[in-house]
Amino acid sequence: MEQPIPVYAVNLPARTDRRAHIEAQFAGRPEFRLTVVPGREGVNGPWALWQTFYDIVRREAERGTPYFVFCEDDHTFTSDYDASFLLRRIHEADALRADLLSGGMACVRQPVQVSPHLFWVAWFNGMQFTVIFRRAYARILAAQTSEGYVTDVQLSTLLRNKFVTFPHISEQREFGYSDATSINAEEGRVSRFFREARRLLQKLDKVRTFYASADAATLAAVRRMDVADMCLPTYVISLPERTDRRAHILHQFDGRPEFDVRFVEAVRHEVGAVGLWQSIRRVVEQAERDDDDCVLICEDDHLFTPGYDRTRFLHQVVLAGAMGAQLLSGGIGGFGNLVPLGDGLAWVDWLWCTQFIIVYRKAYRPILDAAFSVRDVADGKLSTLLTAKMVTVPFVSRQADFGYSDVTDANNRQAQILRHFDDAEQTLAHYRYAHRRYLAGRPVGEEPLWRPADCLAEPGPHRLQIGCGANLLTGWCNTDVEPTYGALFLDATQPFPLPEGCMDCVVAEHLLDHLSFVRGRDVVRECFRVLRSGGVLRLAVHSVERLAAAYAQPDGAEWQDYARWSAAYYSPRAARALVPDGAVPPWGLVLTNFMQHNKTTVLYDFALLRSLLEAVGFRDVVLRPIGQSPRPELQGVDHPDPYQPPAAYAFETLTVEAVKP
Repeated sequence: MEQPIPVYAVNLPARTDRRAHIEAQFAGRPEFRLTVVPGREGVNGPWALWQTFYDIVRREAERGTPYFVFCEDDHTFTSDYDASFLLRRIHEADALRADLLSGGMACVRQPVQVSPHLFWVAWFNGMQFTVIFRRAYARILAAQTSEGYVTDVQLSTLLRNKFVTFPHISEQREFGYSDATSINAEEGRVSRFFREARRLLQKLDKVRTFYASADAATLAAVRRMDVADMCLPTYVISLPERTDRRAHILHQFDGRPEFDVRFVEAVRHEVGAVGLWQSIRRVVEQAERDDDDCVLICEDDHLFTPGYDRTRFLHQVVLAGAMGAQLLSGGIGGFGNLVPLGDGLAWVDWLWCTQFIIVYRKAYRPILDAAFSVRDVADGKLSTLLTAKMVTVPFVSRQADFGYSDVTDANNRQAQILRHFDDAEQTLAHYRYAHRRYLAGRPVGEEPLWRPADCLAEPGPHRLQIGCGANLLTGWCNTDVEPTYGALFLDATQPFPLPEGCMDCVVAEHLLDHLSFVRGRDVVRECFRVLRSGGVLRLAVHSVERLAAAYAQPDGAEWQDYARWSAAYYSPRAARALVPDGAVPPWGLVLTNFMQHNKTTVLYDFALLRSLLEAVGFRDVVLRPIGQSPRPELQGVDHPDPYQPPAAYAFETLTVEAVKP
């Protein structure tokens, strides 16, 4: 018989009702060894919970325990709990090299079902019953803090391999109050979260089960098909007067004989979304008359991505049809949940954008019979009407940004379309990670680096980037408090887990300006400490220096260009109401835009930033142009906002370098 599982239930001594409840939950369950741990007292509930959790992890790491259960005193076993079920899930998760296994989550993001009874998740909420495995101990202990974190959010960031049992074996009991989050004291709120999370996993399980039952022989035959002569009826929705778009779309299909391209003049309507729907409906009517099995509907802003491959895509079109798809999108600017199906196909529950969609015969009648109101949009209506929606992974299509949209006013903002698709790609990265690691049959191994100090084992020079976001520099130790795939966790507001004098260069872009001055000073001190003598710190911050100068000299061309861009990008409605056509927006409106958009905490100018750096000990503080440096290793390390024109970004940004003597 296995040893009892150590369980630590956190309880504030004054909460006698909760203590009685949690002891009753584990009474008569010999598979557990319950220890009630007094929670830390403090006005900040999340801080106290993290510190208590941290102490437990440290204790179990010293003992070498293979795993333990961290439990909150409002945990309640569900009717699906069974001791043997839990043990099997623990062993299964451990074999997948799990860091964490939850018995039930109140909220999950990007869940991927990796077996009939386990879902991997990118992010979760709920710590009432959580198995922590030994392989996660060191990562958690490396996140030492003098303050605290929200425990579930922090573990979502720190740990890659997080799972939840399906079905849930644990939920939270409502006591009418919450020490962690005051809004959870609302009656029924917590129960509703768990109910919605449970329904989501049930829905995704049904989807996986449905597509897993597809006829294997049929799919195998489709994969072997010769698609060399296949040609898709392709209808491009366009307006003749938009010659820029027509030239663009013709270039996209040039040299691609797999598409039989026909132009359809877009239906003109005072509501752009209605016009688009009527245009789609017109194409579907034609496809039904022609008895086509499927038809490609394309908008004239479609742009093929580097991921497009003719043979692969045509196989996907046929495979999706064989699996019962009603719609296959080549790329989407937003979606909710996704189920990987293999062969570069995935089911989605809803989608944004219709610039490149395959519509199958099964969808013709639902589309043609649907009522469409002035409050509807095409992608939303298709998401509601059709249940069998798929997308290619990776995306083979994006929208080109022409700076205007007839359908959605919000997309008239410069680069808004690009932002939608970039956000969708970032969300897709979670699914691709889970699919590659757990579903694609590839070997499961440990990530070679998981803390900044590990980078020192690599051949030098050693370079550190803090607050990297999505800007991963080759040959650098890229870190962030919310690291993307390929980056490491580092909370720059805490002492860096690095020895003194170990780095040749440190880069931080738009980090200091979002911290208080005192916090920023602490970050700079740590940068100074970890740099070797002669090492360089490069900082970029949002700066009001040029804005302030423009107040005294409002006639400068650079200022006027920036002011017009700022009003059009940040506040188009205010600009239309306050600024005559062609006029320069008022300085106060531009400053307000700058403050609200950049969420700046400290307003730096060069003098203030130099004073801060010199006070810490840096010397030779100099201004640098964006992307430029006399040091080759610092050239091109900056990551300007891709949604701003370079001149506008440069107007808002101050970049300096400083040397440690």
